[in-house]
Amino acid sequence: MSKITNFFRRFRDDEGGSMVIESLFVLPALLFAYFGTYVYFDGFRSSSQLSKAAYTIADQLGRETGYITPNYLDSLYSLNELLTASPYETSLRVSVVDYDYDNNDYRVRWSRRRGDYTKLTATSLETIKAQLPLIPRNEVVIVVENMMYYEAPYGNWLPSQTFSEMAAVRPRFNSSQVCWNSQENGDTSTQTC
Repeated sequence: MSKITNFFRRFRDDEGGSMVIESLFVLPALLFAYFGTYVYFDGFRSSSQLSKAAYTIADQLGRETGYITPNYLDSLYSLNELLTASPYETSLRVSVVDYDYDNNDYRVRWSRRRGDYTKLTATSLETIKAQLPLIPRNEVVIVVENMMYYEAPYGNWLPSQTFSEMAAVRPRFNSSQVCWNSQENGDTSTQTC
């Protein structure tokens, strides 16, 4: 009996190989934490890139003094895709909004889009009205909205979702500078300001 008791006592007190056993217990938890952290960081990175793209495009439009044309909007859409670096298709909507002081309501002067967005209308303006800034009389705000689909790189750590961002800026020079023109030749009869 003492030989068996001594054997178990020696086995219990022996610390050889304990590091391998402990690492087998800890390694799955470390890998779980590493991949979880990576996926959440990737989600925040993607959302941040989308926000930066919206503000970059809005700032560019705020400095524009020429017409916004279909080719120009296509190049802004390409810029949006480049800045977001998303493997999925992105969407972009550019609108010019003013405030009607007589009716105490926002109005859409013009709106154009690329991707899954629809044009901003008086009805859809209601959904973003709370995010719009106060607009002085006889002024406009350029509203740039972009969105992208996001899927986590590893498994189901985060649900698949659509990120969206909105940036609203005032034109730098005057409110009549931001005009849409469906013609590339600068014909004033096709402009919408």
